[in-house]
Amino acid sequence: MSPEGDPVVATARATLLATSRLETEIRAGEFVGLADDPGTGAPGAGPTPTEYLMMALASCTAITLRGYADRKYDYAGDITVDVAYHQPRAVGSSRYLHRTVRLSEEIPEQDFQTMINIVQNSPVTLLLQFAWSVRTDIANGPGALAASATTSS
Repeated sequence: MSPEGDPVVATARATLLATSRLETEIRAGEFVGLADDPGTGAPGAGPTPTEYLMMALASCTAITLRGYADRKYDYAGDITVDVAYHQPRAVGSSRYLHRTVRLSEEIPEQDFQTMINIVQNSPVTLLLQFAWSVRTDIANGPGALAASATTSS
C-alpha cells in the first residue's frame, strides 16, 4: 500500500554500482535484468531504458490482444507488435511512439474494431499516453494495413 492507501500494482528497482559505469542491474519481483546506456555507436551490455519502455509497450499490447483473442477464437494466430520512438526534427513537433500490430490470421471486421479499442486501452498504453502520443497501425491478417488510431498525450 502507498501512503495514500492505494494498492501497489508493480514495483521495480535499479542498482547502479559505482564501479559499473552505466550498466545497471534492474529487478522486477524475482526477475533480474541489465540496462545500459553506452552512448552513440558503442556496444551496450543490455537494452537502454528507452528500449525497455518500447519492449513494455510491445509486449503489453501483444499480451492484452492475446487475452481477448483466446476468449473469442479457437485459433487467432500469431500477434507481432513493433514499436518505434520518433523524435521529429521540426521545431514545435512532438515526439511520438509508432506501434504496428500484425495479426497472422484475419478476423471478422466487427471483432477487428473491438481489437483496435483494446489496443488503445492496454495498460502500458494508458500509462504512456500522458507523455507521448501513441500512433497505432493494425494489420488484420496477412494483407495491407487496415486501420490506424492515435492515443494522444
